Amino acid sequence: MKVEMLVRLRIPDTTAITAKQVLERMGLDVGSLKRADYYMFEIGGDEKEFSRKIAKVDVLVNSNKHIAQIGLSADGMVSVLVKNSDDKCEGLMHTLTQRLGMKEIKSIQRGVLWTMDCGKETAKKATEQLLYNRHFQEYKIIGGAE
Repeated sequence: MKVEMLVRLRIPDTTAITAKQVLERMGLDVGSLKRADYYMFEIGGDEKEFSRKIAKVDVLVNSNKHIAQIGLSADGMVSVLVKNSDDKCEGLMHTLTQRLGMKEIKSIQRGVLWTMDCGKETAKKATEQLLYNRHFQEYKIIGGAE
């Protein structure tokens, strides 16, 4: 069973603000631009119980500065998931399963989810020109209009 979680900042995200400004200077209008840490957990066990627990793990979600969301929202905007190509999340996996006792986790994927209010072609250009590094990262466009 898979559980997806997004972790966003409660305060304004200066990285996303700066990226939007740079994209505008490059002539790309992406509308609003948001950034979230993305986690996908392959688990064995109760999905609701795991979702409740993982959203409170301070290694991933500092309740003073982050908001956790389980699942991806389908708000009509285009999202781009950027992941490091060879990231097996071994350190995080060890911390969660060994130190915190979350033995139900079988595997973890992580990345950055960029969400923008534009078409897929503009999102692709923005990603390839700024939001990912082709030498060690890969990306996938999720949702949005053509």
